[in-house]
Amino acid sequence: MIRVGRLERADVEAAAGILFDAFGSVYRQRGHAPPFPTRDSAAWLCRAYLDLDPEGCAVAWSAAEVVGVGFAHPRGAVTSIGPLAARPGAPPGVARALMTRLAAVAAHSSSLRLFQDSFNPDSFGLYARLGYTVVDVAPYLLAERLTPPPVPPPSVRALRPDDLPAVERYDLARTGADRRPDIALLASTGSGLVSIGAQGEISGYLFFRSLPARVVIGPGVAESAQGMADLVDGVALDLPGRAAVIRGSAATPAVLLRAFERGFRVDHLGNLMVAGPYTPPPAQLYALFPESL
Repeated sequence: MIRVGRLERADVEAAAGILFDAFGSVYRQRGHAPPFPTRDSAAWLCRAYLDLDPEGCAVAWSAAEVVGVGFAHPRGAVTSIGPLAARPGAPPGVARALMTRLAAVAAHSSSLRLFQDSFNPDSFGLYARLGYTVVDVAPYLLAERLTPPPVPPPSVRALRPDDLPAVERYDLARTGADRRPDIALLASTGSGLVSIGAQGEISGYLFFRSLPARVVIGPGVAESAQGMADLVDGVALDLPGRAAVIRGSAATPAVLLRAFERGFRVDHLGNLMVAGPYTPPPAQLYALFPESL
Protein backbone atom coordinates (compact mmCIF):
# COMPACT_ATOMS: atom_id res chain seq x y z
CA MET A 1 0.00 0.00 0.00
CA ILE A 2 1.45 3.37 -1.09
CA ARG A 3 0.50 6.44 0.94
CA VAL A 4 1.13 9.94 -0.39
CA GLY A 5 1.09 13.15 1.61
CA ARG A 6 2.64 16.58 1.78
CA LEU A 7 6.41 16.81 2.01
CA GLU A 8 7.47 18.39 5.30
CA ARG A 9 10.81 19.81 6.42
CA ALA A 10 11.48 16.64 8.40
CA ASP A 11 11.23 14.61 5.15
CA VAL A 12 13.81 16.63 3.19
CA GLU A 13 16.85 14.43 3.81
CA ALA A 14 14.98 11.25 2.86
CA ALA A 15 13.50 12.93 -0.22
CA ALA A 16 16.91 14.26 -1.25
CA GLY A 17 18.37 10.78 -0.98
CA ILE A 18 15.71 9.45 -3.33
CA LEU A 19 16.34 12.18 -5.91
CA PHE A 20 20.10 11.63 -5.71
CA ASP A 21 19.91 7.83 -5.95
CA ALA A 22 17.12 7.55 -8.53
CA PHE A 23 18.37 10.13 -11.01
CA GLY A 24 21.98 9.09 -10.45
CA SER A 25 21.18 5.49 -11.31
CA VAL A 26 19.22 6.26 -14.48
CA TYR A 27 21.57 8.95 -15.79
CA ARG A 28 24.83 7.09 -15.15
CA GLN A 29 23.41 3.96 -16.75
CA ARG A 30 23.00 5.97 -19.96
CA GLY A 31 26.35 7.75 -19.65
CA HIS A 32 25.03 11.17 -18.60
CA ALA A 33 25.98 13.38 -15.68
CA PRO A 34 23.18 13.26 -13.05
CA PRO A 35 21.24 16.49 -12.40
CA PHE A 36 21.98 16.14 -8.66
CA PRO A 37 25.75 15.80 -8.19
CA THR A 38 25.40 15.56 -4.40
CA ARG A 39 22.70 14.86 -1.84
CA ASP A 40 23.11 18.43 -0.65
CA SER A 41 22.13 19.74 -4.09
CA ALA A 42 18.98 17.59 -4.00
CA ALA A 43 18.19 18.79 -0.48
CA TRP A 44 18.60 22.40 -1.62
CA LEU A 45 16.01 21.81 -4.35
CA CYS A 46 13.54 20.26 -1.90
CA ARG A 47 13.87 23.20 0.49
CA ALA A 48 13.61 25.73 -2.34
CA TYR A 49 10.40 24.14 -3.60
CA LEU A 50 9.00 24.02 -0.07
CA ASP A 51 9.51 27.78 0.04
CA LEU A 52 8.17 28.41 -3.47
CA ASP A 53 5.33 25.87 -3.83
CA PRO A 54 4.70 24.19 -0.45
CA GLU A 55 1.32 22.80 -1.51
CA GLY A 56 2.93 21.11 -4.51
CA CYS A 57 5.56 19.10 -2.59
CA ALA A 58 4.61 15.44 -2.14
CA VAL A 59 6.22 12.37 -0.60
CA ALA A 60 5.22 8.70 -0.82
CA TRP A 61 5.56 6.05 1.88
CA SER A 62 5.47 2.27 1.85
CA ALA A 63 4.84 1.22 5.47
CA ALA A 64 7.17 3.56 7.42
CA GLU A 65 9.70 4.07 4.60
CA VAL A 66 9.83 7.08 2.31
CA VAL A 67 9.89 5.63 -1.20
CA GLY A 68 9.10 8.52 -3.54
CA VAL A 69 9.00 12.28 -4.00
CA GLY A 70 7.44 14.65 -6.52
CA PHE A 71 6.64 18.30 -7.06
CA ALA A 72 3.98 20.40 -8.78
CA HIS A 73 4.12 24.11 -9.58
CA PRO A 74 0.62 25.60 -10.05
CA ARG A 75 0.58 28.80 -12.10
CA GLY A 76 -3.04 29.61 -12.81
CA ALA A 77 -4.20 27.82 -15.96
CA VAL A 78 -0.90 25.96 -16.16
CA THR A 79 0.74 23.57 -13.70
CA SER A 80 4.18 22.09 -14.32
CA ILE A 81 5.23 18.85 -12.66
CA GLY A 82 8.70 17.69 -11.68
CA PRO A 83 11.02 16.33 -10.69
CA LEU A 84 9.45 13.02 -9.69
CA ALA A 85 11.34 9.94 -8.48
CA ALA A 86 10.86 6.60 -6.79
CA ARG A 87 13.53 4.97 -4.66
CA PRO A 88 15.39 2.26 -6.64
CA GLY A 89 13.81 -1.06 -5.69
CA ALA A 90 10.61 0.57 -4.37
CA PRO A 91 7.36 -1.37 -4.77
CA PRO A 92 5.34 -0.82 -7.96
CA GLY A 93 2.91 2.07 -8.11
CA VAL A 94 4.93 4.81 -6.40
CA ALA A 95 5.20 7.10 -9.43
CA ARG A 96 1.53 6.65 -10.35
CA ALA A 97 0.46 7.41 -6.77
CA LEU A 98 2.57 10.58 -6.76
CA MET A 99 1.14 11.67 -10.13
CA THR A 100 -2.39 11.20 -8.76
CA ARG A 101 -1.57 13.45 -5.82
CA LEU A 102 0.06 16.09 -8.02
CA ALA A 103 -2.88 16.07 -10.44
CA ALA A 104 -5.10 16.95 -7.48
CA VAL A 105 -2.82 19.90 -6.69
CA ALA A 106 -3.30 20.97 -10.31
CA ALA A 107 -7.09 20.57 -10.24
CA HIS A 108 -7.70 24.23 -11.13
CA SER A 109 -5.30 24.17 -14.10
CA SER A 110 -6.40 23.14 -17.57
CA SER A 111 -2.87 22.41 -18.84
CA LEU A 112 -0.37 20.11 -17.07
CA ARG A 113 3.21 19.99 -18.31
CA LEU A 114 6.33 18.00 -17.51
CA PHE A 115 9.74 17.08 -18.90
CA GLN A 116 10.48 13.44 -19.66
CA ASP A 117 14.01 12.20 -20.35
CA SER A 118 13.86 10.48 -23.73
CA PHE A 119 16.29 7.76 -22.61
CA ASN A 120 13.87 6.62 -19.87
CA PRO A 121 11.20 4.39 -21.47
CA ASP A 122 9.54 3.57 -18.15
CA SER A 123 8.61 7.18 -17.38
CA PHE A 124 7.47 7.73 -20.98
CA GLY A 125 5.10 4.78 -20.73
CA LEU A 126 3.67 5.98 -17.42
CA TYR A 127 3.03 9.52 -18.61
CA ALA A 128 1.53 8.34 -21.89
CA ARG A 129 -0.88 6.07 -20.00
CA LEU A 130 -1.86 9.06 -17.86
CA GLY A 131 -2.85 11.05 -20.94
CA TYR A 132 0.30 13.10 -21.59
CA THR A 133 1.47 13.61 -25.17
CA VAL A 134 4.73 14.94 -26.59
CA VAL A 135 4.42 18.51 -27.87
CA ASP A 136 8.11 19.44 -28.16
CA VAL A 137 11.57 17.92 -28.02
CA ALA A 138 13.53 19.80 -25.36
CA PRO A 139 17.28 19.17 -25.63
CA TYR A 140 19.45 19.74 -22.58
CA LEU A 141 22.42 21.81 -23.73
CA LEU A 142 25.78 22.27 -22.01
CA ALA A 143 28.61 24.69 -22.75
CA GLU A 144 32.05 24.32 -21.23
CA ARG A 145 32.89 27.92 -22.20
CA LEU A 146 30.49 30.51 -23.57
CA THR A 147 31.76 32.04 -26.82
CA PRO A 148 30.73 35.69 -27.21
CA PRO A 149 29.15 36.84 -30.47
CA PRO A 150 31.28 38.81 -32.96
CA VAL A 151 29.06 41.88 -32.56
CA PRO A 152 26.63 42.90 -29.79
CA PRO A 153 23.05 41.76 -30.45
CA PRO A 154 20.76 44.57 -31.64
CA SER A 155 17.85 45.78 -29.54
CA VAL A 156 18.93 43.80 -26.45
CA ARG A 157 19.59 45.46 -23.12
CA ALA A 158 19.78 44.57 -19.44
CA LEU A 159 16.52 44.05 -17.56
CA ARG A 160 15.62 46.97 -15.29
CA PRO A 161 13.38 46.78 -12.21
CA ASP A 162 10.77 48.96 -13.92
CA ASP A 163 10.57 46.37 -16.76
CA LEU A 164 9.10 43.67 -14.52
CA PRO A 165 5.38 44.56 -14.86
CA ALA A 166 5.69 44.60 -18.65
CA VAL A 167 7.64 41.32 -18.64
CA GLU A 168 4.96 39.71 -16.46
CA ARG A 169 2.17 40.82 -18.80
CA TYR A 170 4.11 39.73 -21.86
CA ASP A 171 4.91 36.32 -20.38
CA LEU A 172 1.31 35.62 -19.35
CA ALA A 173 0.04 36.57 -22.80
CA ARG A 174 2.52 34.27 -24.56
CA THR A 175 2.61 31.25 -22.21
CA GLY A 176 -0.78 31.23 -20.44
CA ALA A 177 1.04 30.64 -17.12
CA ASP A 178 0.92 33.14 -14.28
CA ARG A 179 4.64 33.12 -13.52
CA ARG A 180 4.79 36.33 -11.51
CA PRO A 181 6.29 34.60 -8.43
CA ASP A 182 8.98 32.99 -10.58
CA ILE A 183 9.79 36.18 -12.47
CA ALA A 184 10.14 38.06 -9.19
CA LEU A 185 12.41 35.33 -7.80
CA LEU A 186 14.54 35.18 -10.94
CA ALA A 187 14.91 38.95 -11.03
CA SER A 188 15.95 39.08 -7.36
CA THR A 189 18.41 36.17 -7.48
CA GLY A 190 19.80 36.50 -11.01
CA SER A 191 19.96 38.73 -14.05
CA GLY A 192 17.86 39.30 -17.14
CA LEU A 193 17.87 40.71 -20.64
CA VAL A 194 15.03 42.16 -22.69
CA SER A 195 14.64 42.74 -26.39
CA ILE A 196 12.94 45.92 -27.51
CA GLY A 197 10.56 46.12 -30.47
CA ALA A 198 10.22 48.81 -33.10
CA GLN A 199 7.71 50.76 -31.01
CA GLY A 200 9.79 50.56 -27.85
CA GLU A 201 7.79 47.65 -26.43
CA ILE A 202 9.26 44.56 -24.81
CA SER A 203 9.33 41.82 -27.44
CA GLY A 204 11.20 39.18 -25.48
CA TYR A 205 13.12 38.43 -22.31
CA LEU A 206 15.65 35.94 -20.96
CA PHE A 207 16.69 35.29 -17.35
CA PHE A 208 19.98 33.77 -16.24
CA ARG A 209 21.67 32.99 -12.93
CA SER A 210 25.45 33.02 -12.60
CA LEU A 211 26.24 30.25 -10.10
CA PRO A 212 29.77 29.28 -8.97
CA ALA A 213 29.95 26.22 -11.26
CA ARG A 214 27.97 27.42 -14.27
CA VAL A 215 25.43 29.86 -15.65
CA VAL A 216 21.84 28.58 -15.64
CA ILE A 217 20.02 30.18 -18.58
CA GLY A 218 16.22 30.37 -18.85
CA PRO A 219 13.36 30.78 -18.96
CA GLY A 220 12.98 33.04 -21.95
CA VAL A 221 10.26 33.98 -24.42
CA ALA A 222 10.50 36.04 -27.60
CA GLU A 223 8.41 37.05 -30.60
CA SER A 224 10.72 35.27 -33.04
CA ALA A 225 13.55 32.76 -33.22
CA GLN A 226 15.87 35.59 -34.21
CA GLY A 227 14.87 37.55 -31.11
CA MET A 228 15.50 34.54 -28.88
CA ALA A 229 18.86 33.91 -30.56
CA ASP A 230 19.86 37.53 -29.95
CA LEU A 231 19.03 37.13 -26.26
CA VAL A 232 21.27 34.04 -26.09
CA ASP A 233 24.01 36.14 -27.70
CA GLY A 234 23.46 38.72 -24.98
CA VAL A 235 24.15 36.23 -22.19
CA ALA A 236 27.31 34.99 -23.94
CA LEU A 237 28.46 38.58 -24.37
CA ASP A 238 27.90 39.31 -20.66
CA LEU A 239 29.60 36.13 -19.37
CA PRO A 240 32.21 34.96 -21.91
CA GLY A 241 34.19 31.88 -20.97
CA ARG A 242 31.70 30.65 -18.34
CA ALA A 243 30.23 27.15 -18.29
CA ALA A 244 26.48 27.23 -18.91
CA VAL A 245 23.33 25.13 -19.31
CA ILE A 246 20.10 25.66 -21.28
CA ARG A 247 16.91 23.65 -21.77
CA GLY A 248 16.15 24.37 -25.42
CA SER A 249 13.30 23.76 -27.83
CA ALA A 250 13.51 21.87 -31.10
CA ALA A 251 10.58 23.95 -32.36
CA THR A 252 13.00 26.79 -33.14
CA PRO A 253 16.09 25.25 -34.80
CA ALA A 254 17.58 28.69 -35.46
CA VAL A 255 17.92 29.20 -31.69
CA LEU A 256 19.64 25.82 -31.31
CA LEU A 257 22.07 26.69 -34.11
CA ARG A 258 22.88 29.99 -32.43
CA ALA A 259 23.42 28.17 -29.12
CA PHE A 260 25.87 25.83 -30.88
CA GLU A 261 27.76 28.89 -32.14
CA ARG A 262 27.98 30.15 -28.57
CA GLY A 263 29.63 26.89 -27.43
CA PHE A 264 26.72 24.64 -26.48
CA ARG A 265 26.39 20.96 -27.30
CA VAL A 266 23.50 18.54 -26.79
CA ASP A 267 23.99 16.46 -23.64
CA HIS A 268 20.72 14.55 -23.92
CA LEU A 269 17.21 14.92 -25.28
CA GLY A 270 14.03 15.40 -23.33
CA ASN A 271 10.37 15.61 -24.23
CA LEU A 272 7.91 18.26 -23.14
CA MET A 273 4.74 16.28 -22.46
CA VAL A 274 1.38 17.94 -21.88
CA ALA A 275 -2.05 16.88 -20.68
CA GLY A 276 -4.63 19.41 -21.81
CA PRO A 277 -4.36 22.37 -24.17
CA TYR A 278 -0.99 23.78 -25.20
CA THR A 279 -0.23 26.79 -27.37
CA PRO A 280 3.50 27.47 -27.54
CA PRO A 281 4.89 31.00 -27.73
CA PRO A 282 6.70 32.02 -30.93
CA ALA A 283 10.10 31.14 -29.40
CA GLN A 284 11.17 30.02 -25.95
CA LEU A 285 13.79 28.52 -23.70
CA TYR A 286 12.38 26.46 -20.86
CA ALA A 287 12.91 26.99 -17.15
CA LEU A 288 15.23 24.71 -15.24
CA PHE A 289 13.82 26.11 -11.97
CA PRO A 290 10.94 25.64 -11.41
CA GLU A 291 11.09 22.60 -13.63
CA SER A 292 9.25 22.55 -16.96
CA LEU A 293 7.73 26.04 -16.70
